[in-house]
Amino acid sequence: MPQGNPAALSTTIRRTTLGRLGEVLRPRRRLVPVGKLGGPTGPAEAAVRAMAQAVPMGGGTLLCRTLGRHKMLVDAGDFTLAPHLAMDGFWEWWTTRFLIEQLKPGQVFVDGGACYGYFSLLAGELVGPNGKVLAFEPNPRSASLLRRNLALNGMGDRAEVEEVALAGPGSGRVMRLAMPEGSPMNSHLLPEDLSGTGGSQGANQGPDLAMVATRPLDRHAVARPDFVKLDLCGAEEAAFEGMQELLAANPKVQLLVCFNPVRCMAPAAFLERLARQFPLRRLTSDGTMADCAPSDALRGGDVMLYLAR
Repeated sequence: MPQGNPAALSTTIRRTTLGRLGEVLRPRRRLVPVGKLGGPTGPAEAAVRAMAQAVPMGGGTLLCRTLGRHKMLVDAGDFTLAPHLAMDGFWEWWTTRFLIEQLKPGQVFVDGGACYGYFSLLAGELVGPNGKVLAFEPNPRSASLLRRNLALNGMGDRAEVEEVALAGPGSGRVMRLAMPEGSPMNSHLLPEDLSGTGGSQGANQGPDLAMVATRPLDRHAVARPDFVKLDLCGAEEAAFEGMQELLAANPKVQLLVCFNPVRCMAPAAFLERLARQFPLRRLTSDGTMADCAPSDALRGGDVMLYLAR
């Protein structure tokens, strides 16, 4: 600050005062309305990116702003999902847009493989206080953050977190969950455990392996879900077999199933099984539906299948 010059001192004080006043009066960014996130990708995605931010927190976590509205705690050591949420503010825009346009107030949504709860939070807002979200996440660290995120965003009264892995109709026993370093979203049940040939082989627990409870989704058939999303890193086949009573009780249910032939035990047979019960469709990059031939899905890579009668 200038010394010994009254005019310069007065100017500096005036500028400082006006600057502080401007900070108070400057319009604050408003949260992006969830209804504005559907429709054409460009404007909505740009608005979400403009609001994205991340702040380091204690306990090895980051606090992110996602979808221009939700506060989300993520693992700071995650190098797969967390960077997208921190820098872009969203994940899988095509799935995000599709859910925004499909979910209705009062519905019941199942989020199989919820991780930190990005889709659980979105669904919780879309189904509203009269709806319900059932979030399944077996990774202990991710499940803990999932609970905190739902509470942080005021969704605790409409969401339940089940720290179990979804599996087949005969599940209910403890299985081994592999947790790749730096990639909690890719935690997965070991294939030999899913097929019933492994359970006791090798080490039972370690820094990247945990013993987790499993459950068929049929145990929640009484909830009559309207929409089920399964992104289970290879357990989709088993989980689908474990929800046949649910499908029979609620034939109008809609499903999103992540399919990757590399992670399936019998990919062609699984697609044939799905096609016997539903028309095969997939989500496109712009969040719309398109018919999907089995040969297209078997080419490789992740395909988000949409199944509805």
